[in-house]
Amino acid sequence: MTNYVVLGEGSALECACGVADDLGMACVRVELPSADRYNFQLDDFFATYASDDTLVFVALDERAVNYSRHKLIARVRMAGYRLFNLISPKAIVDEGVVLMGNVYVGAGCNLAGQSVVGLGCWLDRQVTIDHSVRLGSCVTLQCGVTLGRDVVVGKGTTLSTGSFALKGTKIGHHCEWLLGGQLPEIIPDQSFFDRLMPDGARILKKNN
Repeated sequence: MTNYVVLGEGSALECACGVADDLGMACVRVELPSADRYNFQLDDFFATYASDDTLVFVALDERAVNYSRHKLIARVRMAGYRLFNLISPKAIVDEGVVLMGNVYVGAGCNLAGQSVVGLGCWLDRQVTIDHSVRLGSCVTLQCGVTLGRDVVVGKGTTLSTGSFALKGTKIGHHCEWLLGGQLPEIIPDQSFFDRLMPDGARILKKNN
């Protein structure tokens, strides 16, 4: 018998378990202890569930820019566990959409064909993706985000509620766009935009 386990913490865990219930899946909920929301204790989970008969969904951290979701998914995969997706029965996912694993798609989402949704992506309610969109790993699209045809979003990037990107927009890795509204045509890697920094800021690597 295959065990389906949803593990994580916070509101992401609540949402994931809710979709699992909507799908009629008999999933086990595992809330992980952590002092810093980055380093999670997995010893009890590993001791309880064997990797050869357990599928896992990692539900963690609506904003992935701090790498915590990447790290937890990597630990689970390296321990030999397979991942599964959670797609709301109220979402529309066209044939030909590629889901790379541990993908969450909320109610009211509409994903057009020939798009690729990377490992660990989180698409909140009513996200719309046009044809041939590419999402890197652990991208977070909050409620109501709309991406036009051929948009590319780099790994670990978060787009806030009400954001929209026109056809061909290129968004770099580990960016945060928290302003809503239309995104610029190009956003470089590790760029951050919010109300305090509406013109944006970047993390630049120091040369040794």
